[in-house]
Amino acid sequence: MEIDNKLTISTKVEGNKFIITRKTHLEERRLVYNAELCVGCGMCAEACLSGCIELNPPSVKGYAHLIVIDAENCYLCGVCSEVCIFNAIEVTSNGKRIKDFPCSPRYAVVYDIDTSKCPEGCNACELACPRNALKCETKDGKTVIIRNEELCIYCTNCKLACPEEAILVEKPIMGEIRVDEEKCQVCGACAEVCPTNAIGFPKDRKIEVNEEVCLYCKACEKVCAVEAIKVKRKSVSVISLAKGPWTKVHEEAFKRVIG
Repeated sequence: MEIDNKLTISTKVEGNKFIITRKTHLEERRLVYNAELCVGCGMCAEACLSGCIELNPPSVKGYAHLIVIDAENCYLCGVCSEVCIFNAIEVTSNGKRIKDFPCSPRYAVVYDIDTSKCPEGCNACELACPRNALKCETKDGKTVIIRNEELCIYCTNCKLACPEEAILVEKPIMGEIRVDEEKCQVCGACAEVCPTNAIGFPKDRKIEVNEEVCLYCKACEKVCAVEAIKVKRKSVSVISLAKGPWTKVHEEAFKRVIG
């Protein structure tokens, strides 16, 4: 029997999604970029093994995609989907997500809610979530909290808002932000792109950053026209459930987003 070894690559746009499909007789790989979830942080570009991702300014959101992917040179290896904490990129192999494979590294995230501590009718965590990832409901007199894992970015806003300390969240990325207030023009662009609502403008200061909820994604740094904000990532918590042929290479890719 003759086997068709032909490789085909196709691209298409469906609403806010850009899709790359690569087919061989052995496998179908697909990359789906969801522009709605993207913040233009650039971690995908920093980690990309083939250097095929370019960034547009975060200010173009709503008018153009924040990243541009070179479909001809993309390996569809899945590194970009693994490092994207905003779940804006998903890469699949024969319908299964690459980042769910045991040998794919992933963020060592922690999230737990003790609903037994929740006061009846309280929805402070739901209101505090910047991504609308939480929904509080009451069933049979008990509080039920539904968390959308695709939208949750582990920013700790819910943890800080909870009056009963019922939520445990640990951020997978740590770092620091330095702001030059003399350069700051109080334009508000950084606050507009911040995915965790970490940036504000109090009356007594030009700008204030709440690093407790900051993910150090660098979207604010990239949108600042006067370079008043500098973000440095210091560490990233990553785990791999098993070792495979690409595990080490992908773990090294995670390290490239630090610094």
